Amino acid sequence: MSRTSSVIAATGALLALATPGCSLILDPQIDEGNGPPPIEGTIDVGFLYVGPVGDHGWTKTHDDARLYLEENVSDVATHYAPTVAVSDAARVIDEFVARGDDVIVGTSYDFLVPIQAAALRYPDRRFLICSGFQTGPNLGSYFGRMELALYQAGVLAGRMTRGDRIGLVGPVVIPESVRHMNAFTRGVRSVNPDARVLVRWTYAWFDPEEETAATEELVAAGADVIFGQTDTPVPIQVSAELSAMDGGPVYSIGYDNPDSCQFAPSRCLTSAYWNWGPMITRIVTEMRDGTWEPATPIYEQMKPDPSESVVYLAPFDPTGPVPTSVRLEIEGLVGELTADSEESRHHAFRGPVEDNRGTTRVQSGAVPTDADLLNMCWFVEGIYELDGTTPAVVPAVCPGVR
Repeated sequence: MSRTSSVIAATGALLALATPGCSLILDPQIDEGNGPPPIEGTIDVGFLYVGPVGDHGWTKTHDDARLYLEENVSDVATHYAPTVAVSDAARVIDEFVARGDDVIVGTSYDFLVPIQAAALRYPDRRFLICSGFQTGPNLGSYFGRMELALYQAGVLAGRMTRGDRIGLVGPVVIPESVRHMNAFTRGVRSVNPDARVLVRWTYAWFDPEEETAATEELVAAGADVIFGQTDTPVPIQVSAELSAMDGGPVYSIGYDNPDSCQFAPSRCLTSAYWNWGPMITRIVTEMRDGTWEPATPIYEQMKPDPSESVVYLAPFDPTGPVPTSVRLEIEGLVGELTADSEESRHHAFRGPVEDNRGTTRVQSGAVPTDADLLNMCWFVEGIYELDGTTPAVVPAVCPGVR
C-alpha cells in the first residue's frame, strides 16, 4: 500500500489521538488486489472492541452489529475482546488467529496499524477496519456518512431552540468530530440563520465529570438544546435536570444508539445513531461467497429504510415535545439525503460554504471531496466559543486542513 510506511511512521502521533470512529488520513487509500477465496463451513468472526460492551456508546453499537450478524447468518460464530488497548491489539489478534478466526474486525481507527500489520502476516485471513480508509488484498475498510443524520438533527435543533443558542459537547479533537459538528451546524442554520452553536470540548470520548461540567457551562451560556458527541448519555442526563435561561426545559439530542433518549425521555428529542449490523452482515456474506472486493473503502450513504441504513435519526416520540410540523419537515429530508448522487452524499456541505472567519471553503453549486471531509479542521459559519460572540477556533491538535 502506497502510504503504509507513512502511516506507520506517524503511529506515535496517531495513536495519541486515535479514537473510536475517527478519520485521521489525508486521502482514502485503495489497494487493488484479488480478494481471498470463499470460506467453507462455519465462519468464525472475532471483534476487537476499544471499550466495554456496556458503555452505551460506540462499543455497544458494534456489539449490536455482532449479534445482528449471528442472527442473520446461520453459519457464523462470533466472539469479542472488550477494552483492548492499542498496545495489546497485536497480541489479541494473534490469539484470534490461533483460535481459528476467519475474519477479524477492528471496530475503531485505533486498531488500524496493528490490523494492517496482521493482514500482512496472515494473508489467508480476512480483516476489517472501521474508519481506516486503508485497504489491501485481505483488508477492507467500512464507515458511514453520519454527517447526513447530524444535518437532520441540526435542523431539529434549529427549530426547537427558543433562545437561538445551542450547545455542543465536543469529544476528542479530530476531523471526524469537527465534520460532524459542522454538519449539525449547517442543519441548524439552514432553518434558523440567527442561531449560534456554542462548543465546549472535553478532549475525551469518556469523561463523565468533564461532560457534566461542559453541559452545565453550555446551559449557563444560554443553550437550550444540547448535543453531545461523547460516548456516554451524560449530556442527556445532566441537561434534563437543568433549566434554560428563560426558565423552560433544556432539550437534548442523543448520539451513537437509537435508544439514547431512554435516559431523559421527556427532554431528549431524538438520537443520531449507528446501525452497523446490515453492513457487516453484507460484507461477511460476500466473504463467505467469495465475492468480497476489499479494494475500495466503504463510506456508506444514508438509506431510505432505517433497518438497512448505517446511519439514521431515531423516530420521534409522538407524545414528545417536537411539533408535528417539525417532525414532518425532518422526515421530509430523507429523500434528499438518500438520493444516489454526489449532491446528496455531500448534502450537508453543498456550496456555498463559508467558515466562521468569512472565508469561502466550498464554492456555490460545488461539493467537497471525501478527502476534504476526512481532513476538516475548520469550523463553518455559526460556531462560537462559550461567550457566544467569539468565532470558535478548532484546537491546533486537530490533524487535518485548517
